Amino acid sequence: MAFKITARTLLELGAELIGSDSVALYELVKNSIDARSPVVRISVQSVLPYSRFRQALELIDDGATALADVRQSIEGWVSGDAPASASRALFAALDKAANPKAFRAALEAGYRAANYIEIGDDGDGMSLLDLDEIFLTIGTRSRRREKSGWDPAAADPLRILLGDKGVGRLSVMRLGDHLEVRTTQAGELHWNDLDIDWRRFSHDSDALLSEVEIEPTLGERKDNPYQQGTVIRITGLKSDWSRETFGDMLKGDFARMVDPFDRKRANRIFRITYNAEPVTLPQVAQRLFDMAHATVECRLEYLEDGSARIVGEMEYNLHTRKKKSFSYDEVRIVSFTKSKSTRVVRRLGTFKLKFLWFNRLYLTAVAGFGTKSDVQALVRQWAGGLMVFRDGFRIHPYGGPDDDWLQLDKRAFGRKGYKLNRQQVVGRVQLTWRNRHLIEQTNREGLVDNEYKDAFVAILHRILEDFKTFSQDIEDDLKREELTSLDVLKRRVLDAKTDIQRRIRQIAVDAPEQAGPLKEVERIVKQLSAQIDGVDEIIDDYKDDRRKFVHLAGLGLMVELILHELGRSSGSTLSTLEGIDSSLLPGKLPAVFDTLESQLRTLQKRIETLDPLSTARRQTKENFVVQDLVQQIVDARESQAGRHKVTIKVQSTPAGAWRLKAVRGMVIQIVENILSNAFYWLKQQAIVEPGFKPLILIDIDQSSRTISITDNGSGIPRNEADEIFKPFVSAKPSGEGSGLGLYIARELADYHGWSLSLIGPAGADAWHTFVLNLDGASAK
Repeated sequence: MAFKITARTLLELGAELIGSDSVALYELVKNSIDARSPVVRISVQSVLPYSRFRQALELIDDGATALADVRQSIEGWVSGDAPASASRALFAALDKAANPKAFRAALEAGYRAANYIEIGDDGDGMSLLDLDEIFLTIGTRSRRREKSGWDPAAADPLRILLGDKGVGRLSVMRLGDHLEVRTTQAGELHWNDLDIDWRRFSHDSDALLSEVEIEPTLGERKDNPYQQGTVIRITGLKSDWSRETFGDMLKGDFARMVDPFDRKRANRIFRITYNAEPVTLPQVAQRLFDMAHATVECRLEYLEDGSARIVGEMEYNLHTRKKKSFSYDEVRIVSFTKSKSTRVVRRLGTFKLKFLWFNRLYLTAVAGFGTKSDVQALVRQWAGGLMVFRDGFRIHPYGGPDDDWLQLDKRAFGRKGYKLNRQQVVGRVQLTWRNRHLIEQTNREGLVDNEYKDAFVAILHRILEDFKTFSQDIEDDLKREELTSLDVLKRRVLDAKTDIQRRIRQIAVDAPEQAGPLKEVERIVKQLSAQIDGVDEIIDDYKDDRRKFVHLAGLGLMVELILHELGRSSGSTLSTLEGIDSSLLPGKLPAVFDTLESQLRTLQKRIETLDPLSTARRQTKENFVVQDLVQQIVDARESQAGRHKVTIKVQSTPAGAWRLKAVRGMVIQIVENILSNAFYWLKQQAIVEPGFKPLILIDIDQSSRTISITDNGSGIPRNEADEIFKPFVSAKPSGEGSGLGLYIARELADYHGWSLSLIGPAGADAWHTFVLNLDGASAK
């Protein structure tokens, strides 16, 4: 059964799919780009605003106003910059009207002739058959069929194809009531014409589309048979196209529709006029790049073996100048995109990212450019987060003034301290036709929700989060540099106190009548000095509170780990019990209870590792054998190692027990945190590398008094060897890590005179070994 579409349905479809005039205009422009036109000409002529046109019709229909007065009103409403010839033509037609009906008809015809949008190009053009079978057929996906034949491994095609839905032509329905198309291909002798009056597709009409005849016709003969291209003229405009409105459109959405970072391309492609006067598209000024307080550039690329990698650089320029190169290998990308395999990451396609960051508090006037307000206005004009472009043309509405697709504002305003929001960011992501799994929605409102978009967004979030951490660390370092040490502060207060007391004594001699007030000043100075002296006690209390915090935070992480294991084992135990067939119970009892015993033993080992961390024992030093303690920790992870097929090897040199007197719980917390990270990243490596055999090697060296833990995963980039020990720094996705584990581990080590570090070969890009040095702990 065939679907029957009414004319009214078509209008409603056009209104639903094309959400704004700027999007409608852009859809028509995309057709010209797809037709391989080197230049697109956009002409807007507005003699009488649409709202005034409607008002004039109401005056005529009401009949209470004389036609001469209506004409006079229209004369006052005509745009001041309208072409004189167009205005004369409009009023010449009105002056010939002898009655209201004729006057109304003349006004309608004059409005259509005087107000129009015209898009012209020198592209491939359309044949008479194309007009009939492609342009007049909604949903014809000729562009998509052409793109689907492109080989991702081959070089870029010679042409850019932006459209593939076959619905862009509905744009004309939104803009005006009348459409005229004149088009031709090279080699044809005639123009091909199409004329559509959309009023025949009235909202009140229930006629089927098949009942509304529209037929392309053979037009006049061409002067040059090799001429090609298309001109689309839309008349009977259905909204006001004032110079201000059109200018705002160009400064807003339309200016962003061609990559504004390419500061020359937009005005090479477009030739824009308004009422016959040239108009230039705004573009990101070079000054904006020069004023940026930070810049981030990176790209997703693929290595020869097909694996993905992200490489880039961050540069900070506010108050100081610092650069940081960064790289994410495929293991980390799979981790923070929460992918179950490499399939999505490897098929996502290459893309590039660049953004500028501004701290608006520090924007200042720029010589030769303008005042502070001018600079702030320029940043506001382009800020809005990350825009997305495919082959140089924007995917609407990402990065627009009212769009927060990456939820930068939500994340920023939901946190205390340092914030990264849309109004600070001017940036863009460059996609190409190769990113074919990032599909645009039919209504032109962003990308279709799918696993590829999820991975794409997760990658952008990670880069933004890492930049936030990078810039915040710099700000924190600068603040610390500005702080005066307590000893220097106390010395300054003492010197000031001595100087004030000397001056007070001198004034008391010269003005004995001021003795009372002077004694009060001296009392305040002594009180201030005493308060400064009391800071030492406050610092001692702070250190004690900090020690408690570190211990409690570490204990919380351990409890979280054990509860996870408890939940998993309990679930497995319940599944085992539920799987018992009562009729077979006698014969199956031994095997059933063997399984239960194994699982309960795992829980028991976990609980044993928690016992040394209890409040009663957390500060107690005791004698223990390091090898036995490490083996206990390893045994507690036996079940987890079995599930993930991780081999754990423990070796000790020299032979013999290493007896140590220290707080057992602290050693357990440190080793457990390192192992927890190792297990997570080995699991990610197994996703990326089929046949991977995870290995953790624990080396206990009594002679150097160290415990070294090495795994054969992807490792940690050498330039992050210190950064990973900072609080809340984590390469894991949200929900998988707090960024406190290694921080707490190092804090515990530092507090007890030990040290914890990440080491590796000098020339290696990634390091794999954590070393806990217990040199400060006493031997038995």
